[in-house]
Amino acid sequence: MTIPETLLTLLEKEKLCFLSTSYQDRPHVSLMNFTYLHEKELIILTSRADTTKVSYMHHNPYVALLFTHFSGDDRPPVSCTVYGKAHIEDQNQDSLYRQAHLRRHPGMEAFITGERIAVVTVQIQNASIATIQDQVSSWSAENARDV
Repeated sequence: MTIPETLLTLLEKEKLCFLSTSYQDRPHVSLMNFTYLHEKELIILTSRADTTKVSYMHHNPYVALLFTHFSGDDRPPVSCTVYGKAHIEDQNQDSLYRQAHLRRHPGMEAFITGERIAVVTVQIQNASIATIQDQVSSWSAENARDV
């Protein structure tokens, strides 16, 4: 899968995103630390297992994640909305993801480790990329595989 360079840059350089979940027509948005695991093409998130977002993902695994860069360096402002399917990882199998997330976010152990912390991976399916000039493009993982 070939992820667009703009999205890949955000996934590699930024550390926060907004996660949107929904269940029974009730949306929920959360600010999240994330890690992009390039070799598996997955986004890693962690959360207390007893939260609204995790409950919603048990019922409806389809999520949206908003990644943005507002400037501050030489990159132009851009935002990408990623649509994907979340998977709550089995606690006995999540150590690879948890360790990668800890390496990316040192000092955030309270949000990453512990038996009450769920590890969630998101497989990217589609993305919408918007620039400060209101240029919007769409990308699909399915179409990228066909190329």
